[in-house]
Amino acid sequence: MIRKVLAVFLTLALFEAAVGSGCSGQAVYQVSFTNLLTPENFGELIPSTGLVFSPLAGASHSNRFSFFTIRGFASPQVEQIAETGQNGRFVAQATNLVPTGKVRSVASADGPTMPGTTTSLLFTVDCARPFITMLGMVAPSPDWIVQINNRNMFRDGMFISSENGTLIAYDTGTDDGREFTSPVDASLDIPTEPQKNIAPLVEDETDRFEGRIIGTFDIRKVE
Repeated sequence: MIRKVLAVFLTLALFEAAVGSGCSGQAVYQVSFTNLLTPENFGELIPSTGLVFSPLAGASHSNRFSFFTIRGFASPQVEQIAETGQNGRFVAQATNLVPTGKVRSVASADGPTMPGTTTSLLFTVDCARPFITMLGMVAPSPDWIVQINNRNMFRDGMFISSENGTLIAYDTGTDDGREFTSPVDASLDIPTEPQKNIAPLVEDETDRFEGRIIGTFDIRKVE
């Protein structure tokens, strides 16, 4: 009971701080990832069929919680996405955090983002939980992900109208594999011991994408 009361108190305190800074109301954002991993764009660097983004998942949340941080270690939830493309653990964790006030909304895609296509998810944010995180596996791969992390939708006293940018591959540091192998082929799984930090794949000399942009993201306020 004490923990629940404390969690509510912290949430209210964060909300009051945000209101005090001029924030009010809520907003709904459409977050879109476009997959550029096509044979036309990457040629022989990738399989002839291209690469997909596994079913994307994400959440809007407060600054009291982060699903992952670059240069930090991947959680079991992020590791599952990075190595298998399945997002069940992530979605369950985010959903369980909604009653605590750390997470406002959770969304996940029904299927993968195929080469050359776009997938969009909707997230509701408010003054206490204005951050959005979304990610998926680059598949097939050992443990590479595409992501946006802790993007703040409330800036300069208002909910922003839009934002866009590019996506690169990140190595989650949980598997030493270097090839485009199927995540169901456990015989090719090479767990990293000890686990390494999440980092841009371009920092690895074995980067299969040669530092290229593998996708784009677009965030738009729709309500």
